[in-house]
Amino acid sequence: MTQRQYRAAAQWFTAHPAAKALLRVVSKGSVALVYAAYLGLLGWLGWHRDSRFWPALLVPAAAFLLGSALRRFIDRPRPYEALDFVPVFPKDTQGQSFPSRHCFSAAAIAVTALWVLPPLGWLLAAAALVIALCRVMVGHHYISDVLAGLAFGAGAGWLGLWLAQRWLFAPTATALFGFVMMR
Repeated sequence: MTQRQYRAAAQWFTAHPAAKALLRVVSKGSVALVYAAYLGLLGWLGWHRDSRFWPALLVPAAAFLLGSALRRFIDRPRPYEALDFVPVFPKDTQGQSFPSRHCFSAAAIAVTALWVLPPLGWLLAAAALVIALCRVMVGHHYISDVLAGLAFGAGAGWLGLWLAQRWLFAPTATALFGFVMMR
């Protein structure tokens, strides 16, 4: 989006308080949904001593750490910094716009949920798309930030789960982790 488009969006939401309030609810609610569902999924896996608990915990955590390091390294200015406008919801964060942390976290969690419980995974994938749309609409990210975040998170999630299946679910590792989960 251009400076004019970001400013027009911010002005429109400012002129329509009900729409701005709804955007806030959808933006924060979609993020809360992803994290609450993820914690619930981990709790369910742990309660049932499911061997998928550790990959479900470690893969999104690794994606979060790697993505956070990548955005610190790239340190791209946020749209409101580079294009000089006030976002719909003012924010004082500087840089680290690419890739979007909200998006790569939500995508890695959605992929993990798809692996464990596909209906939940599809719900979280839809929520990740809503998060991406909201992050652009409020002016906190460029479209390329959220697309890269979604791609990075999904890719890191799939790769991490593939590696976990090859390593953690090998016969020796399964016996070891099965013993640990039963204690």
